[in-house]
Amino acid sequence: MKVKRLFEKIMENWPAKVICFGLALGLYLVHITSLLDRKTYTVPLKLVADGGMYPMSDYPEYVRITVRSTAENIAETLQSDFSATIDLTKYEKEGSFSVPVSVHLSPKLLLMDPFEIKLNPESVSIRLEEKTLKYVSVAPSLSGEVQHGYAVTKMSVEPATVEIVGPRRAVDETKQVYTSAIDVTSLAASKTFETSLQNINSLLAINPAKSYAVRIEVAEEGLVKKFTDVPVRLLFLSESLEAEGEVPKISFDVKGTVPTLEDYELSDGAVYVDCSAIYKTGTYDLPVYITLPSYFQIENQSAETVSVAISARSEDKADLGAENR
Repeated sequence: MKVKRLFEKIMENWPAKVICFGLALGLYLVHITSLLDRKTYTVPLKLVADGGMYPMSDYPEYVRITVRSTAENIAETLQSDFSATIDLTKYEKEGSFSVPVSVHLSPKLLLMDPFEIKLNPESVSIRLEEKTLKYVSVAPSLSGEVQHGYAVTKMSVEPATVEIVGPRRAVDETKQVYTSAIDVTSLAASKTFETSLQNINSLLAINPAKSYAVRIEVAEEGLVKKFTDVPVRLLFLSESLEAEGEVPKISFDVKGTVPTLEDYELSDGAVYVDCSAIYKTGTYDLPVYITLPSYFQIENQSAETVSVAISARSEDKADLGAENR
């Protein structure tokens, strides 16, 4: 009988009791919630593509995770306690899909109570295409200008190829990848640079080596300089003789390099004929000599010999006439 009366007592005004209990529970939860702190973490979004598909469209690099918990719990929570992924492994056909974002918590967060999280975005719209792999060449990327008078003659990269993975069309359209910019400003000698790769296509994954050695070969630029109407000096001519008429002139080109030839000027007497074997008047065809540094080459010389008319000096002629009188 006592049990029956207890049961009847409990069931008395049952709807009102349920409503009161619900209100009390709601007030309690509101009170507890008002005591919770909130903090938002920005977490990198990692792609898992171990299957046959790969994203053909861009997707967010980060997601935002908002945490509601006690001040003590939030003080112990770090960004590294979260990881976010989108897993494409189960997708087997090309097309557009809404892929859910998965959040993984560190073990210490699983023990915290209360601990609420809200994810933004909760899913990512991605267009998928068949995953393809191939090897492409690595090309050096240069910035700046080498020193004036010099030129890059050869470039090589070691290793020379790299593996790329991505959606079929993006991989097919990629013919080579580039290193990070190498500054060659004022470079005047060959040099080897250590550098990395730059990924100019966010749809591709590059599996690079730890580092790349780029060899830049630099050499002096070639230059051809023209010398025109250069007077030919008469060397070693007897003091009693002299040349008649205008001094012969020739033209020629000099081949060298920009650093050595650009500002080079002929020295006095660099172009001459040897008159040491002439002892009397007459007309002579004499070979022309050009004295230049050994690193220059002479090209397109207008004349190998010049004709020179030699006569006695004027004062010698006057002396000879006085003796005859």
